[in-house]
Amino acid sequence: MKGGVSSLGVIATSAIFAIMVLISLSSLTGIILLNYDLLKDSLKLISEEAKHVKGDLKILSMVILPGNRSLEALILNDGAGKIRVADFEKIDLILVYREGEAVRAEWLPYDPDESLGTGWKPLNITYGGCEELINPAPPDFSSGIWDSGEVLAIRAWTESAIEEPVKLIMVSPRGVESC
Repeated sequence: MKGGVSSLGVIATSAIFAIMVLISLSSLTGIILLNYDLLKDSLKLISEEAKHVKGDLKILSMVILPGNRSLEALILNDGAGKIRVADFEKIDLILVYREGEAVRAEWLPYDPDESLGTGWKPLNITYGGCEELINPAPPDFSSGIWDSGEVLAIRAWTESAIEEPVKLIMVSPRGVESC
């Protein structure tokens, strides 16, 4: 009798072990499939974002203002996609200029209130020389979108005297930069 009970115990233990293995494998398979779906969705989102990265921000004109500490520029969104005014603080603006014999490259923070010693702020957004009609930005730039084909006018300033030659580099939150 002892041998029979022992055999049943081994069979029961083996069955329980087999069930646990099956449950573990099915859970592992579920996790793998879930992660695959997440990966697939992430790749799809990245692919859609990459479509917006095409295009350029083109510096159309730049004028150094009297006093040589500030400039105004017109920048065309040439197919770089929609850039929300709320994302302007994420735009990198780098000013490269001569100061005496030295060449300086200075990152300028977004400062719509002009409260800092260096910075930049938007002045207006136009389309074809007229006020924009699609997703317009109000004068205080509290909302709106800088759409493809529109021109953003900005003022940038530094604490140093800006001398020619001057280069302005603007990089959007999606990585599109000026050329």
